[in-house]
Amino acid sequence: MAVKKASQAMAEALRAEGVRYVFGLPGGHSVTILYDELYDDPQITPILARHETAGAFAALGYAQISGEAGVCQGTAGPGFAQMILGLQEAWFARLPLVAIAPNAPAAKHGQGALQEFGSCEAVQTFVKWSYRVDRPEKMPWVMRQAFHHALAPPCGPVLVDVPIDVGGAAAEMEEYVPSRRVAAEADPAAVQAAADLLCAAERPLLVCGRGVHQARAWDEVRELAELLHLPVMHTNHGKSALPDSHPLCVGGTGCNLTVVGAPFVREADCELWVGSQIEEFAVGRGWEVFAGKRLINLNADASQFGRNVVPAVALLGDAKLTLRRLIEATRDRAPQWGFEQSLTVSRIAELRRDYAAHIAGLQQATKGPVHPTTFLDALQQAMPREAIVVLGEGANRLWTASHLRVETPGHWVSASDFGCMGYAVAAAIGAALAKPGTPVVCLTGDGSFQMQMQEIVVAAQYGLPITYVVFNNHCLGWVKWGQQQRWRERYCAVDYEVNWRHAEAARAAGCEGLLVETPEGCREAIDRAFAANAEGRPAVIEVMIPWEEVPVGLSWYRGSEAAGAMRAGGAPLEREADAAGGD
Repeated sequence: MAVKKASQAMAEALRAEGVRYVFGLPGGHSVTILYDELYDDPQITPILARHETAGAFAALGYAQISGEAGVCQGTAGPGFAQMILGLQEAWFARLPLVAIAPNAPAAKHGQGALQEFGSCEAVQTFVKWSYRVDRPEKMPWVMRQAFHHALAPPCGPVLVDVPIDVGGAAAEMEEYVPSRRVAAEADPAAVQAAADLLCAAERPLLVCGRGVHQARAWDEVRELAELLHLPVMHTNHGKSALPDSHPLCVGGTGCNLTVVGAPFVREADCELWVGSQIEEFAVGRGWEVFAGKRLINLNADASQFGRNVVPAVALLGDAKLTLRRLIEATRDRAPQWGFEQSLTVSRIAELRRDYAAHIAGLQQATKGPVHPTTFLDALQQAMPREAIVVLGEGANRLWTASHLRVETPGHWVSASDFGCMGYAVAAAIGAALAKPGTPVVCLTGDGSFQMQMQEIVVAAQYGLPITYVVFNNHCLGWVKWGQQQRWRERYCAVDYEVNWRHAEAARAAGCEGLLVETPEGCREAIDRAFAANAEGRPAVIEVMIPWEEVPVGLSWYRGSEAAGAMRAGGAPLEREADAAGGD
């Protein structure tokens, strides 16, 4: 036991939990309870955001790539209030976030103290745990609880509210004991039942959600898929669970569906969903797509079972541990030849050729200036295999998520289906700090970019190798698509008649600023951006695109099969056919 201030105990707890960065903006209250303690700290670097919401978003980008809890801080009153959106995003994404909220002195609560705010009360419905520190000696316990709750499955946001008179007070305190991370396997009987269903199915399908990344279950996904010759899809958040170029990967679900994956969704008789909340964006047409199928649902969150679809088998447990048991339970019944010789792989290859032809037709017919996939193709050729890709909100996300290949498992960052515009701009900063030196490419639309574009100066301040790609269609594209298709082209409040010149704004912020207005200009701009990154400067590439280009997946999502590509794919591929002719 030793006498120390509560603020000192908080800093010691952060160090003991392995925290490397605190994201946010300090205020007068913040200095008292945290930032003065960080002044001499050799381990923890405060990252100075330009808006509190961005601080939380950056912490979440860090959490997604590192697998650890992100830590953010917003000073008393409006500072923390502006960080609340980040806690909501963490709640819907099931990401670990520890938010620190300085507050007015406890002795003055209710008396109109400067920037007094009921932060715990404000976040009750979307945090796993919150606590207002009422005695300085409780700080070690509070911090241990905060990290435990943030990281315990399912992960989520927590709040630590610290009145400045409590944070600045001293008391005798225990030595800090770090929190312990726990993971559990699913019930063996349930694993066996799932194995029986998979092995008996004629057309099984594996779908990966964000939980695969959180459990670091990439090796297990690959091994199970190759063992049973399973076609593998991913939700928007599960992309890169299996490298996109893997012969068994058939792309995204729901809005991100393409001609490659559509036949497998339509024909599957048994689906294993791993680490997904199975929400609207991931499903597309609605949960009736599961009619006639046997669903196996593997999730660390028991509340997900039966939320939208009642599973035939519910596997409650860690994805990595449980998939390992599932591999062991199916190994003796797996096909005796390699997946490379399976009819599943040959069919996927044929569908990929159909997809390439479909995209080539779109590129040729585009109204210009640059079709999104034309730029993405150039980016694919230049982008390092290990690059981290950060997906922004808006119309661009459908093209990026369905077309750009991510080859390193876990090197994918996206917002939840809560859909916070601007998330990616700041999340890219956290992602870059989580893996220093790894190239980061953030692709977003002009509408989303404008909501957090001030944060590119943060990337410049810390010399981060981030390339921001801003697809500029001079409008709120997703909304305008809806007004075109559902509201008889009654366009209202969606067009930017005056818009930022983003490349020029980037140069003003100390970044490389590049403008692409023709297909021929794509590769040169990308090379110049990566060269700037290598010199420690972020870059912004503004790509002028037409707003009218609508991805096929959106037709699927809205219940229309106007795009004939979604009906392609040939005859159903049954397990018996695979067994008869796979060698």
